[in-house]
Amino acid sequence: MNNLLLITTTIERKEDAERIATLLLVRRLVACAQISTAITSIYRWRGKVTTASELVLSLKTLPQHYTLIEQLLLQEHPYETPEIIAQEIPLVSKAYSDWVKQEVL
Repeated sequence: MNNLLLITTTIERKEDAERIATLLLVRRLVACAQISTAITSIYRWRGKVTTASELVLSLKTLPQHYTLIEQLLLQEHPYETPEIIAQEIPLVSKAYSDWVKQEVL
């Protein structure tokens, strides 16, 4: 099976996104991390509608690493309640899937 996992989180500062991505890469929990350009998020927080400029941090990994990645994100993320969303990707090229499997432990 070539299933991969795509985990995303939003984060305010590029420095924080780079720091978290590097931690995950060094620990070989992800094969690739991408940091998007700024997006505008509008959400309800503590009873008020809030608007914030954020980045999306996308992480490519294997499903069995989700729990460790979630724990690291909860420890290292500057937000009190970070968005952590994981999607299984059932269709992916064999070459890319093989590369991800080779890069993560």
